Order: sequence, then C-alpha cells, then structure tokens
Amino acid sequence: MIINEFKTEKELYDVYPKKFHWYLKDIFNDYWYDFLDFAEKKKLTIRPVVKRDVSRMMKCKTKTLGGSVFKCPNCGEEKFVYHTCKSRFCNSCGIKYSKQRSLSIESKLLDCTHRHLVFTISDFLWPLFLDDRNRLHFMFQAVSKTLLSWYHEQYKHLHLTPGFILTLHTFGRDDKWNVHIHCLLSERVLGNNIEKKMDFIPFDMLRKRFQKILLDLLEKDIGKNTFRPIKNKVYSLSQNGFYVRAIKNEFPDSKKAISYVLRYCGRPSFAQYRIIDIDEKDFISFWYQRHEDDFFVVEKIHIFEFIARLIRHIPDDQFKMIRYYGFYASRKHKLYVSARKLIPEFKLAFKKSLNIWRNLLVMSFNIDPLLCPKCNSTMIFDYGFS
Repeated sequence: MIINEFKTEKELYDVYPKKFHWYLKDIFNDYWYDFLDFAEKKKLTIRPVVKRDVSRMMKCKTKTLGGSVFKCPNCGEEKFVYHTCKSRFCNSCGIKYSKQRSLSIESKLLDCTHRHLVFTISDFLWPLFLDDRNRLHFMFQAVSKTLLSWYHEQYKHLHLTPGFILTLHTFGRDDKWNVHIHCLLSERVLGNNIEKKMDFIPFDMLRKRFQKILLDLLEKDIGKNTFRPIKNKVYSLSQNGFYVRAIKNEFPDSKKAISYVLRYCGRPSFAQYRIIDIDEKDFISFWYQRHEDDFFVVEKIHIFEFIARLIRHIPDDQFKMIRYYGFYASRKHKLYVSARKLIPEFKLAFKKSLNIWRNLLVMSFNIDPLLCPKCNSTMIFDYGFS
C-alpha cells in the first residue's frame, strides 16, 4: 500500500527522518519462523533452497558456523573470527561476492566501449516464470538468439560476432516480481582475421525479434492450445515488440556498467537503508524510487508480505544468473586472445588480492582485523573450530 510520494530524497527524509538502521538479518531472526508457520497454514510452498539460504544468512558470523582462531606470535593474544555463510541471500557476504564477480567479468572484457541494454517483457507474462522457474532459461536463450542471429545476418560473409554478457534480474524497484535481462554488449565485433567497430543498435528489430523468439519458446513449453490465447493477448498489448532499452554512452566506463548490473546478483534485492520503520502491528514501511517518474514512493505492507517478496528472488540451486556469449563464451578466438583487455594480465593478481577478507576490511573501513590490539603485531592463524 503506497502511503506517500515525494519529488526529492530531501523531502522524503524531512518527513521520515532516519532514526534507526534496520538490518535484514535481524528482521529475519525476529519473524522468519512465524512466517514459516503462516506459510504452512496458508499452504504456501517454500522452496528448499530458500529455507537453506535464509537459515545460513541468519547464522552468518555466529558460532553455529564455526570459525578460526588467530594468535599473536609476540604476546599470545587470541582473536576468534566466526565464519561467514557465503549465501546469495546475505548482504554482508553479497558485497564480497559482487566484488569477486565484478573482477571476474572485468578480467574477460575487451578494452572497448560496451553498450548497456535492458530487455523487458510484458508484465502479463511475469507469472509464467514464477510458476515454473525453469522458464527463466528462456530469457537467456531469447536474448542471445536475438543478438547473435542479427549479427550473423548482417555480417555472415565476414563471420563477425560480438561478445556479450547477460545478467538476469527478477525484481523491479519495488521488489515485486519483474523478469528482465541486463546485457553488456561489446561495440567491437570479431571475425576471421578482421575486427570492426559496431555501435548501431536496431531497436525495432530487437524488440520484435526478441518478442517472437521468447513467445515461441513459451508456446513450445506450455503447449499451443494453452498458450495461444496468452500469446494473442501479448501481441495485442505489445504490437511493436517488447521494450528494449539501449542508451548510447549511458556507461562510457565499462566498470561502472558492470557495477550497476551486478549490484544485486549475490545478495538480497532490497537495500537495507530503504527501511523506514517497523510498527507494533508488524507493518514495515520502506521507500523506493519509481522508475516511471523518479518519485520517491513510501510503501507500507505487512512484514510477511515483505519477506515473501524478498525470498521469491532467491535463485534455484546451481542456477547461473550471469552468462557469457559470443567471443566471451569460449575466449579462444585468436583476435580475442591477442586483443587488449580491460585489465592487463600483470594487474589481475594484485586486484584479486584486494578481495581477500583481510584486505577488503582494510580497503573499506581502514580496519586491519589481524592487528593485535595489545602490541600491534600481525596475528597468525592458530586453529579452526566448528
């Protein structure tokens, strides 16, 4: 339920000043088991992967998951460090995951401009992907076939192909179910002993071809007789095809584009700082910036609905949210191998070292967790416990 709207963030915080910082981990510790009882009474299905990831998140950095003991070699001071959960539903672990995935992608990208594209579908189809999550694979198939088939038609005599990376998002700014694909597409295409700059994007072709390919995949999966009425309805609502957004030079810096696309790939779809309050009747108030007009919207819903919105975005086990295509898929193309990369090989090992637990804390908070509080020596690993 929307209870307020503001044109600016300042207006929002003038009415709702920040009094307390809420953490999702604390909210789930307080309400998760009550939610499970509620779900059982309402006969709601909670996927096993959801129960596993939420349970791990609630235990993150507690003695339940065990830990390690570090000892100062000079004065004998000991420090206990509890293990993290490494769940894709943990804000704390998700930050490290996002940094690692971001570096992994950066290490594969060519040093060239990449266009950021967003492929969205009719909201009329969203429930089909929630009813059967295996259909989420169709989103990747439809986008990749749309792009590769067009490049093949345009440059088949030169065998030119682009490199692109697809990331699936299942949520909108209000955290409701909203299936769409983010794409990082190289503006350089590689062929047999030839490469070419390509920054023209045919919007009409992308929209219509993407729509047809996806609808055909769904029809084959669901059945012609069952899906045909839905298909006809979608065509009547989206006569010009599904929406494809591909603003030129939106992210001139490829690293910023990667950061934007990956911001919620390894953690909850909801940013904790957007929580305003949880009242005595267990209703939570939070804000989001509406996409259509950029207004700051305050919404108030029951905590159980809030939890249900978040957990539906937890991916199934082993489901790959990030996938590589074109010359980024095999990376054996001889022009790709010899091309200049976004991160030179000699810098990669150093950048990987920055994502180690200790270095992350030093870089982010200027805190060295292994500095002995008594003598300032560096503590070393002594033993682990579980």
